[in-house]
Amino acid sequence: MSRKNQTMIIAERIASHIVAEQTRARVMMGFDAALIAAHEALGMGPGRAALFASAYNEAMEQLATLFVDDGTGDKTMEYAKAKRDELILSIVGEENFQPFNRAYGEAYMDELRRIRLMQAQT
Repeated sequence: MSRKNQTMIIAERIASHIVAEQTRARVMMGFDAALIAAHEALGMGPGRAALFASAYNEAMEQLATLFVDDGTGDKTMEYAKAKRDELILSIVGEENFQPFNRAYGEAYMDELRRIRLMQAQT
């Protein structure tokens, strides 16, 4: 069995760090957008912002747990996708609903693992 080239190991480590930082930025931008939207659409101000932030973080952890745990045993994640779709459909209704595959695309599993790690670090 051949060993990995040291240059390749370093390159993979650097790439992983870059992706992790991009994930952090995307998640933070999504959170900022959610705060702004909640303020503009629902009149959320400082009094309810902390409650919203807590609920947002809890929902992120619940989704990440659902997807990562189901993805470990079932690479197609049919159960997790169905549970997510059921919940989102009940919140937004038929007219505004986007199924998991359309909403998430292909890159979700790596992102979810990174989100879960970020949540654990905070």
